[in-house]
Amino acid sequence: MIVELTKKIDEVVAKNQDLILDEANNQKRDLAISSADELQKVLNEIKEEGKTLKIGIVGRVKAGKSSLLNALIFNGDSILPKAATPMTAALTILEYSDTLQAEVEFFTKEDIEDIKTEAINFEKKLNNLINEKFEEAKNRKLKKQKTLSEIELNELKEKAVKQANRALKDENASFDQYQRIKNSGVDVESLEQFKTITADDTNLLSQELVEYVGSNGKYMPFTKSVTIKLPNETLKDLEIIDTPGVNDPVVSREERTRELLKYCDVILVVSPSGQFLSSEDMDLMDRITTKEGIRELFVVASQVDNQLFGSEKEKFNGVLPDVLNGITNRLGEHMATTLTKLKKVNPEVGNVFDKLIEDGKNKVLHSSGLSFALKQNFDNQESWDDGMKKVWENLTREYPDYFSSNKEISSANLDLLANIEKIDNIIDDVRVKKETILKEKQDNFIKTKTETLEKYKQNLISYVENQIERIENSDIDEIKNQKEKLASIQTKASRKLDEEFYELVEELDINIKNEMMGKLKSFFRSAKDDINEAEGEGSETTYSTIRTEQSGAFGGAKRFFGSIFGQDDWGYDEEEVAETDYYTTARAGAIRNSLENLTDSIESEVEDKAKTFILSWRKSVYSRLVKTLREAVGDEDLDVDIIKSTIRNIVNSVEYPEIDYSGGLPSHLKRSGVLKGYDAEEYLDDARDYVSDLKERVTKDIKKYRKQLVKSLQNQQLSNKIFAHYKKEIEKLEEEINTKELTLEKYNNLLTQFKGM
Repeated sequence: MIVELTKKIDEVVAKNQDLILDEANNQKRDLAISSADELQKVLNEIKEEGKTLKIGIVGRVKAGKSSLLNALIFNGDSILPKAATPMTAALTILEYSDTLQAEVEFFTKEDIEDIKTEAINFEKKLNNLINEKFEEAKNRKLKKQKTLSEIELNELKEKAVKQANRALKDENASFDQYQRIKNSGVDVESLEQFKTITADDTNLLSQELVEYVGSNGKYMPFTKSVTIKLPNETLKDLEIIDTPGVNDPVVSREERTRELLKYCDVILVVSPSGQFLSSEDMDLMDRITTKEGIRELFVVASQVDNQLFGSEKEKFNGVLPDVLNGITNRLGEHMATTLTKLKKVNPEVGNVFDKLIEDGKNKVLHSSGLSFALKQNFDNQESWDDGMKKVWENLTREYPDYFSSNKEISSANLDLLANIEKIDNIIDDVRVKKETILKEKQDNFIKTKTETLEKYKQNLISYVENQIERIENSDIDEIKNQKEKLASIQTKASRKLDEEFYELVEELDINIKNEMMGKLKSFFRSAKDDINEAEGEGSETTYSTIRTEQSGAFGGAKRFFGSIFGQDDWGYDEEEVAETDYYTTARAGAIRNSLENLTDSIESEVEDKAKTFILSWRKSVYSRLVKTLREAVGDEDLDVDIIKSTIRNIVNSVEYPEIDYSGGLPSHLKRSGVLKGYDAEEYLDDARDYVSDLKERVTKDIKKYRKQLVKSLQNQQLSNKIFAHYKKEIEKLEEEINTKELTLEKYNNLLTQFKGM
């Protein structure tokens, strides 16, 4: 409707350019009328957005994500290989297709070069820390004894190596990845960026994929993402994104992971019931950002079959449904407490987790992918792997009333443990909500644009009616008189018009400087505060034993006999000494979010403020110039309607410089999780440098924009343009009056076309 109406108005304006084009252009600017193509694009985007429900899966390695997805999508079959380490966990996307295939995307040469650079930097950092720890320990020893033996030095070196590796254990992802790349035996130059794999069935496809995502796969170190396309009805209108673990060594993959999660409609955080919402889970959850529209967030307590024994079983007398409810309630309370603390410590998370905190019990879903697989393969128990057999053995021993050779009873209770139907229902509920929201979004968009188009059309109708009335009532002699006086009027008013305009330009410049820069400074202060709040301190205590010689002749004698009898501890006192190392920590996810918000706010503020100032300034220019002209000349020598129209046309036609500020976050700042030690210090320094550099850059950008804007406006020769356009309009009116009958026929025809829409 709105697209067709826009096209009709545009067609009528195009056919009657001499009558209506200037007014139509002014109305379009005033009302922000979109083109038919722009309207269609937005409607297509809304429609496209509604086609696919996006589901994100977040969870650490060995959390049970693969088992859950195999149950949800593959009816319990083990199609998705399990990741052994964070480095083997590729970004996996599941979507529908008429044919069965997988598309493997490999790291680019630039990605591999980045991994290599990070690995080299890590190795340097590790060696420096080893030497530092070694020198510290050696100097401490030398304060107590004059010399150190070769054996003692080697012991200190080994200890320093362990301490350094322990301190940097969270930073070695790139180093580990690069070692795998080097040891793979694959010629990097021969790798294409994409590889398509086809197979006759999902089991064969799974076997093929082991080479690319399996823990020992030949191409695993090079795999960036895998898109699995299946002719599976469950996947119709669905896209499932299985994200890799935390501390992804490849910046481009981490960036893509965060970007994909941003648009998910449902996010399932998968966390093992036995280690529920660990610090690693918290690091992963900082990838989850706010989203407009529908977004449902649930936490899946996976591997619940491991928690059915011990105190939980005793507390609920072995009644399986009660045991499960007890586990879910306990985990829900734990989740609410954990996320409340997280929100208090990290206020930048905003309201992302509010629903989980408020309704913890109903937002925790227990699950057991293995239980679902047991149920699906109940009649083929010889196919069970060792893990499945162990689960079944525990269930039949501890809950014989619920699990036995009776297939009907066992299957029902395995379904209860798996809980897949409930997760499916949640996904269906979100789908319905999404469709409703998108329908409302489309209806509101159409309603708003229809109202604006109707106003646009009515304004054009009013303009045409005014023109008809003007032509019918104007006196040709009066028009000629105004035309003759034009040169005199121009001489009298030009200087005052230009002076007023220059003053208006200076006011605009000052307003932009004060208002815009004041707002931007507050953004930078906030970012600096966020970085300071995200900096912390951690500590690590190590224990070592120090031997000192016992004094006196008795001590010497003991050492002598100890050397004879091979007892090297005789004659010595041993003391356990604790050494505490303090190190800096940085919540990289919090800092990254703050820096991204800073960049987004600046881009939005610079563009929006500029547009707001220009729009407001145009109105001010229009009213003040009309007032100046009327004061200088008087209404009796001017056609006020024409002069108003003239100034409006001139002001609206002024071309303003584009203020295109873009400041994407550098790749080295796109980190997640809690960084420690040197890595944290380096990241904090880089973040602070980025804020300082960005502030300097934005200040220069705004200054340059203001300079261009002032120069552009002051070079307008405004008064000359106003009177040239005024003369043109007077001559046009004179011609229309001279051909009154024909002109009125054209305007009346135009009026009929607009009213007939």
